[in-house]
Amino acid sequence: MKVVIIGASFAGIHCALRAKQLYPYDQIILIEKEEQLGYLPSGLTLLLNGKIKELNEATFMTKEVLENKGIRLMLGVSATDFNFEEDYVETTSERLYYDKLVLAMGSSQISQKLVSNHPGFLTYKKKSEAKDSLERIESSEEIAVIGAGQTGMELASALVTKGKKVKLFESMNYPLYKSFDPDVIEPLINELNQEKNITSYFSQTVKDVEDTKLENGLNLITQQESVSCDLAFLATNVRPDLSMFKEQLEYHTDQTLKVDEYFETSQPNVFAIGDLVQVPSMLLKQSLYLPLINNAVRSGQVCAENLEKKKVAYHGAIRVIGTHIFNHYLASCGLTEADSFLYEDPVESLTLNLPVSTVEKEKTVRVKFTYNEKTKVLLGAQMISKANILEKINTYALAIDLKMTIQELAQKDYFYHPLYANPVSDMIQLSQRG
Repeated sequence: MKVVIIGASFAGIHCALRAKQLYPYDQIILIEKEEQLGYLPSGLTLLLNGKIKELNEATFMTKEVLENKGIRLMLGVSATDFNFEEDYVETTSERLYYDKLVLAMGSSQISQKLVSNHPGFLTYKKKSEAKDSLERIESSEEIAVIGAGQTGMELASALVTKGKKVKLFESMNYPLYKSFDPDVIEPLINELNQEKNITSYFSQTVKDVEDTKLENGLNLITQQESVSCDLAFLATNVRPDLSMFKEQLEYHTDQTLKVDEYFETSQPNVFAIGDLVQVPSMLLKQSLYLPLINNAVRSGQVCAENLEKKKVAYHGAIRVIGTHIFNHYLASCGLTEADSFLYEDPVESLTLNLPVSTVEKEKTVRVKFTYNEKTKVLLGAQMISKANILEKINTYALAIDLKMTIQELAQKDYFYHPLYANPVSDMIQLSQRG
């Protein structure tokens, strides 16, 4: 079996690794249009925050590791055309025939509401983009960030750390709305309001830009006002660019590719993974577009299991995130209260404000749980604290996966140490109040 994988980010690389493990004698070819593979999309923010010293450190995989496992790499090579009837791919290097084709080209920061190819708008998912952005940041004082989701907030936080004045735009009325309810992140919103180097423009959409002379900066036009800045970063929702497939594959209305539970597309022997596809929700009777790295990795691994024979269906996604921005640790999984209208049964929620541990009572964590009103099955959890509580979200995610009730969770064993925990866990308190 000859497997050709297009795209060497998280989904493509983990598909190739698992495929080589499962089919060691088969030919696995991994194609990547960039000269370097395995770049971390958050490399720019890691560098700005001082977590790495140069962009070259922002990698999760090297070409040597993949080649040592017997995977053929084609770097700096782009796919230019696909012939699904004769099972081959045209590339800038050669024509490649395949038995199985995996599409893993990822997504781009594209805005459908403004001219995102304007030279004053920067993106930073790719290493080349991040490198260019660094040079522009150094010579800029006022920087706009368009989009206050996780990536936008991480970038805004990093820019403020570097002493830049940030202008943050978000069409919704508060940040991180996809993963958090506003009452949970009230401490973060208060910090934004008090931070002198950030100005927030919530409930405003950037619709246009004036002045193409970069040395004179930009004027961003919203439905309410015109805001000047030196340069602007697009941190809007990512989307796949699948224009090269024309009418050869079936799409959803959001332009993601339709796949079955094994990640096969409408074309036999052609699979799609990562940010190209929606994934089934474990909580809702629908599929969702969740362009998260954890989902990309799992989709690649599951796809590899099904290349020879369809045998492993995708389990579904919960949406688990964690981050550290503006001196706060935030984590979320499952349904928020705002999502509850999508759920089939009535949903209840409860918010707890607890000390992080017996000794450090001054450090607190705010936790909000959502659960099925009838069955008390846990559906979601949101957390915010100035202490590092990120690892706890995995416990809640696993509980949601296992469809555990809050009473069952209260009966589980949890470690206790006065420096790091409370004798009565948050799950016990939830069961007593919920």
